[in-house]
Amino acid sequence: MKRTPYTIIVVVITIVVMLGIEGVWIKFHPAPATQTRHVVQKPLSPQSAADAQQAARNFFTAMKDSDWTTLEKFWPTGPGVNKKFDDVFTDKTKDLIGGLEIVSIGTPYKETGNGWTMVPYKVQFKGGDSQTNSLRLQKQSDGQWIWGGGF
Repeated sequence: MKRTPYTIIVVVITIVVMLGIEGVWIKFHPAPATQTRHVVQKPLSPQSAADAQQAARNFFTAMKDSDWTTLEKFWPTGPGVNKKFDDVFTDKTKDLIGGLEIVSIGTPYKETGNGWTMVPYKVQFKGGDSQTNSLRLQKQSDGQWIWGGGF
């Protein structure tokens, strides 16, 4: 029975030390601040918007028709491009997206801070699932549109 007070003292000291260590840790390693990214959507000229909408329609139509040759034209090339078209659009992926239905293509815009044109869209897959997002496209100097994400 003489060890019970000793055990209680050890437990209390251990708890106090642990809380102290946690306090010091929090003081010197604060949680990362949540950063909000303020993005401004800039409207495009009517002609640029129409061109971007048509590019998005061509992109999704190629998927709908399983026209992988046309879809591959949207694939970026050059230095810094690590993945090839076939690395991303595998047979399994092609089976999932082939035959999709274009539900809507919205009004394109640019975001401040980047050169990409964003085209809102909604598509429905043949399995019934749908996806809503903004397709990231960029028009190259030769007039070709490339895909940069958003799908």
